[in-house]
Amino acid sequence: MSDSRVPLHARVEQALRERLTSRELRPGDLLPSEAALQAEFDVSRSVVRQALATLESDGLIRKVRGKGSVVAEHGEVHRDVLRSGLTLHHGEGEVSTRVSSYDVVPRPDHLTSIPGERVLRLGRVRSVGGVVLSFIRTWLPADVASAVSADDLVDASLHALLSARLDRVVTGGQSQVRAVQATDWLAEVLGVAPGSPLLLLEGRSLDADGVVLEEFSTWHRGDLAAFDIDAMPPSASQGEDPRLDRLTRTARDLLAELEGMR
Repeated sequence: MSDSRVPLHARVEQALRERLTSRELRPGDLLPSEAALQAEFDVSRSVVRQALATLESDGLIRKVRGKGSVVAEHGEVHRDVLRSGLTLHHGEGEVSTRVSSYDVVPRPDHLTSIPGERVLRLGRVRSVGGVVLSFIRTWLPADVASAVSADDLVDASLHALLSARLDRVVTGGQSQVRAVQATDWLAEVLGVAPGSPLLLLEGRSLDADGVVLEEFSTWHRGDLAAFDIDAMPPSASQGEDPRLDRLTRTARDLLAELEGMR
């Protein structure tokens, strides 16, 4: 049941915003006409126009003469789940990283892949174009702290530092993607409402000998991030690629979880 205290234009705006963020309406799509929105929401033309004006000021839609309101293109960060790091759609904005926590702590019971009684726990906030995109929690062997400081990690690549300072090169790993909802603390860090959909990438990074270099969990804002999966079949010379089957299952599971959160 809708809250009667919420202004009518805010209700219309929120309903349309949900269609945009869920990609029910995609960039380039034409929104329903003002008359159609009036009839759908049973409101006046002024209410519809106020709602559309808010969406336009937020850069989500744009007015096209002779057509009406069109869903605008927006900066979106794409991540290839077979590679580390981020690539930017349309090259918009610079990636920056802030270290929010850096502590050597007793190894938690769940962390069985990294030996030793103590481990290095990192918390980093990654932004693109000044907008927070993700929060990264990373577990590393404790001796990494002797070679890589918190200051070293500001706007830097952890994997590049591991290679340069400790000669530990990331050559592979395993990862999983799942849809989750933002808890109160994640919502505060990422600047979203509690319960908002997030994309969680979890996994381990391995060196050439199969030794675990890190375990990580990265929560991405669901409205700003997209994961790319190369589903091209392997060539005959390559043979069967087990990564393709694994990623296909991951994508299928992720879509099912997202559908369940609607």
